[in-house]
Amino acid sequence: MRPPFRGVCRAALSAISLLTLICSNAAGQDLDWPASRGFYVGVFGGGGGSSNVNVTQSGYALYPTGGPPDGLGPLYVNAPGTTSSKGAGLVGVQIGQEWPGWSVGGNGWGLLPAFEFEAYYLGDTQEGHLVNPTARLPEHEFVVSLPMNTGVFLANAVISLQTPLRRIHPYLGAGVGTSYVSIDGADSTQIKFPEPGVNHFNSGPDSSRWSFAAQAKAGVRFDLTERIWLFSEYRFQNIRFSDYTFGATVYPNHIATTDWNVHVGSICRHLAVGGVGVSF
Repeated sequence: MRPPFRGVCRAALSAISLLTLICSNAAGQDLDWPASRGFYVGVFGGGGGSSNVNVTQSGYALYPTGGPPDGLGPLYVNAPGTTSSKGAGLVGVQIGQEWPGWSVGGNGWGLLPAFEFEAYYLGDTQEGHLVNPTARLPEHEFVVSLPMNTGVFLANAVISLQTPLRRIHPYLGAGVGTSYVSIDGADSTQIKFPEPGVNHFNSGPDSSRWSFAAQAKAGVRFDLTERIWLFSEYRFQNIRFSDYTFGATVYPNHIATTDWNVHVGSICRHLAVGGVGVSF
């Protein structure tokens, strides 16, 4: 009876050893394999500013033939220049899905891919000087102010780095989409020759356009719990160039003009953003 008993014992011990090895390997894989957030939502806010933006104001001042300033009739105004931001603020929301990724070299390192959609509001004002280089006038310069309310809608691809510091997750992302830019209360004041109190867009100071938008971002998340985290990031945002139409200059004692076209070049903004996220 002893040999069969010993055989059973050996078989049982072998099975236990094999099961222990399998469980040990599985635990090691669970430790190293990146754990995804799954479906998540976030809210964020921040601010920043833009680099120089090329802007051109164009239209006609309807001087009569034979009248001032030189008897040649309507004066074509084509005044280029640059504007800069007085400071931008933003607030928005995002929803996303992150998937289990790839272990990179073991020891807790890994990469996790995610796709997210976000929408945010950005408020900004572009201000600058535009100069019309015409030989018909000794000098012709405007100061423009373009208050912008922008809705941005982007689809982002994000890749996060899992590190042995399990609460800290650096990440990179890039997104493309569209923006709706509404300029409300635009102002163009001539400072050479001075025309105090005259807004050259006064009959129609509002205009809006849809435009292409893109961004790149780099940040870091800090897990407060398994499902809640804080994040902080830098964003480089680009809003593609657009053309806006504003109303003619209409004042009792001012020369009539046509409607004004204002070309706003691509706007590149540098933004600092922070927020909180929750996974489900």
